[in-house]
Amino acid sequence: MKFFAGVVVTVLVGLAIAGFVFATGRFNVAATAPPDFTDKLAPWVLDKAIERGAKSVTDPISKDPNAVALGLSHYRENCLPCHEVPGVEAAEFHEGMNPTPPDMDAQAVQHQSDAELFWVIKNGIRMTGMPAFGVNHKDEEIGHIVAFVRHVTQLTDAERQALKTGGGEEHHHDTEAGEEAHSHGARSPAASPAPAASASPHHH
Repeated sequence: MKFFAGVVVTVLVGLAIAGFVFATGRFNVAATAPPDFTDKLAPWVLDKAIERGAKSVTDPISKDPNAVALGLSHYRENCLPCHEVPGVEAAEFHEGMNPTPPDMDAQAVQHQSDAELFWVIKNGIRMTGMPAFGVNHKDEEIGHIVAFVRHVTQLTDAERQALKTGGGEEHHHDTEAGEEAHSHGARSPAASPAPAASASPHHH
């Protein structure tokens, strides 16, 4: 009984200290802040949340033979500013983000299942800068992005050039009202007869 009471008191004291720190503005929310306990706790919480969320995903990767080329176009416009791929750098501002967006060939990304990647891309991650693509992208389009993410370790020179110069497979988005919102680009070198490996599991 004394042990249980001690645990309760310890928890309450911890909560009181945390509440004081948060309420008085002493918790540093600057992106330049040095690492603290949240940098160790957040990844664990994030992994568990993604793992749970991914269980609801049934068809995470597009089987369209042009999925990689279509995903490249979406990736260039929406993902590349934050997430580098081999041979193609992200925008300079991504270095100032905290947490720093991972490169797509990183083990932490490629280790995730197709369903986990799909869930992260569709739902986003709050307070990280990762947006929810499901707001204005269809599931099939997100499946194209997953296919491209799986392909980034096998990029061809033509695909890298398409990422840098803006060539890409044309695609369309629908607004919530169902009207066509926009279309982009001409066909990418990645969609030409030059061989592009298809995807064989993106937790913005």
